Amino acid sequence: MRNPTFCLIAAALLSIAGVNATAQDRADAPAVRVYDATELALHRYTVVKRLWAGTWRASFWVPSYDDAPAALKALTDKAADLEADGVTNVHCVSEDAGAGGFFCYGLAIRLK
Repeated sequence: MRNPTFCLIAAALLSIAGVNATAQDRADAPAVRVYDATELALHRYTVVKRLWAGTWRASFWVPSYDDAPAALKALTDKAADLEADGVTNVHCVSEDAGAGGFFCYGLAIRLK
């Protein structure tokens, strides 16, 4: 199991990577925004769906990716498929230190 410091560093790197994206990357990106859990009040949005953590299947299988940015992109793409405005309460974790598989889960939301 990874320690909390690793998770904080990964979150910081993801936010820096998002800020330094090129114009081409922004053009290809879905219109789904990643919101910090403290950024929106609960009455400002409705939950569309819990992504990759809300079913019994998550106990046996979750999609994994080579790195955390790819896992986050897959999460936002899934939210875009559901016509969500954003995702919040996002957590990206490593499945296994040896395998290097990452996955992210969170809430797909629609702003009111």
